[in-house]
Amino acid sequence: MNNNLAAIVEKTLEEHSNFQVVFNNLKEIIFQKKSLVTRMARHPLFEIEPFENLLRNEYITSEERALLFVTDVKEVNTPYEKCYTFTIDSETNQIVHRSLYDENNNCFETIFWYEENYHKSMERYVHHTFPHHHGNICYTFFKNGLPDFYLSCKYAQIKLKEYHTANGRVIGYQQKDTQFSYTCDVTFDYDTEGNIDLIKEFGKDRDVPRELPEILFKRPYANQTLEETFKKIEDFLVTRICEQIQQHVRIDEEVYCLMLKYAMPEAFPPELAIGVVPDLPGPFETLQLHELYNTPDLRYYSDENTLPVNLYEEKMQYLYLQYYRAYDFFKYNKETFEYWDEIIKQVYLGVCKRLMEEDFSKAFRISKDYLVVAREANSYDVKYFYERMKEYKK
Repeated sequence: MNNNLAAIVEKTLEEHSNFQVVFNNLKEIIFQKKSLVTRMARHPLFEIEPFENLLRNEYITSEERALLFVTDVKEVNTPYEKCYTFTIDSETNQIVHRSLYDENNNCFETIFWYEENYHKSMERYVHHTFPHHHGNICYTFFKNGLPDFYLSCKYAQIKLKEYHTANGRVIGYQQKDTQFSYTCDVTFDYDTEGNIDLIKEFGKDRDVPRELPEILFKRPYANQTLEETFKKIEDFLVTRICEQIQQHVRIDEEVYCLMLKYAMPEAFPPELAIGVVPDLPGPFETLQLHELYNTPDLRYYSDENTLPVNLYEEKMQYLYLQYYRAYDFFKYNKETFEYWDEIIKQVYLGVCKRLMEEDFSKAFRISKDYLVVAREANSYDVKYFYERMKEYKK
């Protein structure tokens, strides 16, 4: 860390120790301006962290964009939707203040400060009974008009990103965190028109590299609809699960279930489990569903490295990101968690039905009760899949 950066880190830690005083002083200066106007939206819209807006909301449709903004707070469907209030400097068109109140009148409040060579934000949580629980300070410093480094300070811990540039554009960054042993190198790939096409993270924990990189951003395919995305996800899951089971799995015991476990809203990729008859605590017909279909209780489970199936390869991550982006925006509209939950159930139901027809005889033998099912981790909906798959089996 160079001397200049070390001094900035020290200054940030000092500001964090006097957070409320620094925050209130900046807020007072901001609200002395005469050129302020307010707007409301269902989305936070902006952060000073470089490329955060790109990762979150650059490629929204005109329909989605129209739904983001609110003219009357009565339009907001609480508690499913959020409503942010923005204060904007009309002379510079920059957001200088943002607030979000929840149904209990607690508030997340953020101020934004802009200087020629850096941008700064400070966020605090204001509880209606216990004010100013915690604060977060962020800085982005620029060099020759490009990000040089970004740092955030929360709970007196520093996260730092040092950016690499070449030929007038950012080509990646290195991230370090004083609280964790995890570090990463992030690379940027550009298309022929100079737009960012791919952002990829190569992580290390205690200097041990991760097996696969994580895709942080992938430019959407031209004219790709959400329906096409889900169809490709279904196809990929069926193909990859079949390939990897046929290639890697050899089970001697009879199998009574193949199970996919997912978690909303980040529903992809699922974890995979296989239940074998000898592990059942009693006769099949006497057991409850939670005794039959609870993934952590099953001997062969991808999350515990007893089932060698990986569904996180790069091409699949591209598709998962399409879903995450859509969910991120539509959850601020009239569509609720239940809306997305039903869509995801239908995707997994399609996967289960197609896997039910696959011949896995080289990998294992099936029992007369064999079924392919799915479940969402935080809501016990295995009954939904069980009933539909029993009906499909007939």
